[in-house]
Amino acid sequence: MFRFTNQQSSTDLGRYQQKIDIEKILIAHRNCPATLIGNALGAIPMTLVMQNTAYSLSAIGWFSVLYLLIMVRWWHYKSLDTTHTDTETIFRYGKVQVLLACLSGCVWGSAGILFFDAAQISNIAFVILTLVCMLAGSLASLSARPVAYAAFSLPTMLPLSLIMLFQDERFYNWMGFGAIVYLAATFAFCLNLYKVIIQSLKLQYENLDLIKDLQEQKEVADKANRDKSRFLASASHDLRQPLHAVNLFTELLSQKLTSPSQQQDIGNIQQGLQSLNELLDVLLDMSRLDADIVHANRVSFDISSLLEKIEPPFQHDASRYQLSLNIDKTPYSVFSDPLLLERVITNLLVNAIRYTKQGGVEVFISEKDKTHIQLHISDTGIGIPKSSLNDIFDEFVQLHNPERNRQKGLGLGLAIVRRIMNLLEHPIQIHSQVNKGTEVILCLPLSNEQNNAEGSTTPKLSSRQNKLENLNVMIVDNEVSIVEAMTALLNSWGCDCRAFTSTATAIEAIKDGEKPDFLLVDYRMPGDYNGCAFVSYIESIIGKTSAIIITGDTSETVINEIKHHGFLRLQKPIKPVQLRLLMEKILQR
Repeated sequence: MFRFTNQQSSTDLGRYQQKIDIEKILIAHRNCPATLIGNALGAIPMTLVMQNTAYSLSAIGWFSVLYLLIMVRWWHYKSLDTTHTDTETIFRYGKVQVLLACLSGCVWGSAGILFFDAAQISNIAFVILTLVCMLAGSLASLSARPVAYAAFSLPTMLPLSLIMLFQDERFYNWMGFGAIVYLAATFAFCLNLYKVIIQSLKLQYENLDLIKDLQEQKEVADKANRDKSRFLASASHDLRQPLHAVNLFTELLSQKLTSPSQQQDIGNIQQGLQSLNELLDVLLDMSRLDADIVHANRVSFDISSLLEKIEPPFQHDASRYQLSLNIDKTPYSVFSDPLLLERVITNLLVNAIRYTKQGGVEVFISEKDKTHIQLHISDTGIGIPKSSLNDIFDEFVQLHNPERNRQKGLGLGLAIVRRIMNLLEHPIQIHSQVNKGTEVILCLPLSNEQNNAEGSTTPKLSSRQNKLENLNVMIVDNEVSIVEAMTALLNSWGCDCRAFTSTATAIEAIKDGEKPDFLLVDYRMPGDYNGCAFVSYIESIIGKTSAIIITGDTSETVINEIKHHGFLRLQKPIKPVQLRLLMEKILQR
């Protein structure tokens, strides 16, 4: 309940005064049909009663005038189009509204004069009863406009009241006095209802303004959040560049240090870099999802191929913690985005193994219906309290890591899971019991014939590796530090490297007879060619060659362009072992 001081109430009323005045007129306007029906019906008994008296002709004349006025008031009611009008028209309508109410009151009040006969007390009683009913009805319909009610009620009741007051009989005097008291009481009730209506209208407009302000503030906050996410997503290249160089130099340094203490120090540095890499990857993933620049690329693929692909590293982790890991690889063709779904399953498996102390983790598939399957990821871990089930998908929430131990993760994995599942429009359920385990269920749509025509299956990864000895590699990157680090690293692997900091000089070298076996090219290069265009141009000169596009960009446009050209992509900051494995895989093909 709001409480306003007089000063505050006056200020608020002044702020909304015009709106309130308009609404008062419109309230009386909306009540007009009921008022006119009451007038039309109330006049019929009055006229019929007076037909059996000496006032028969007067009654017919009075009835005719009243119905003529009712028709005028109905025409006036219909003349206002509340959906297409202006303020001036409404106020002008309100003035005529009061005038017509006054004329109606005069017609009703004339009945008390025309039909008054001190010798016929029954007729007078009937007239008084009719006028009292008319006042009661108008009290409800005109309470939003006390002026209109006064314009109707005073000429309606006062004439008869004054006549009775000046009669010689005490009985009529008391009835006249009672009629005036009743008139005053109804006016008091009208003022009370008016205050309630005004307060209600003021609160209504205040709430509307509050809702509008909240919507504006929400839009501002949402825009700021989107801008932040877009900034992080677009700035990812600049954020990843220095970290990419540091990773390469650290790998080189680790090959030069021989003493145990030095190896321990470089190991600590690498561990810190790995944590920083993971944090940057997760934050940029979150920003891309929040900025709506990640789009689901749904295709038909075999879920068993995806599970087989991600199983080996988790089997290794499970063995290290003496846990069992059973993954059901029953083939089902599903229709989803394999890359995004792989990220979801990977994050869930990481959590399952991380918070399971004994027992194991099981991944199995069940058929929900003819169009969907359910992928279950179940563990025998520490479980989640029922009260916290809705919180675990929020950012930076870690129920069992109050000390923020970095080895237990960042608390962002499940937040990414929720965003990706919302993007894919796949339902997710979670059931858990403390100290008994947790089960996460992903509902995945099966592919149909149309999806099979559109999509393709996910290829399986081969684990075979090739050597890079004497491989002729061309490195193209505009960052000198990255070029130096990359060259030194690949030379340490036995490669024969030539590095260029511009596409123009690299193209000149190709035209002069250089023919590399492998291209490592940064996507964002200054000049006429980006990474994709550069590789395409080089291949037009020397023919098809092995190439990797290295980029810090995470925008969907860049990713799709690289995919469209059929090139493989590495995201900065890259890990040296990741680069080597991908190069050997490409050469093996």
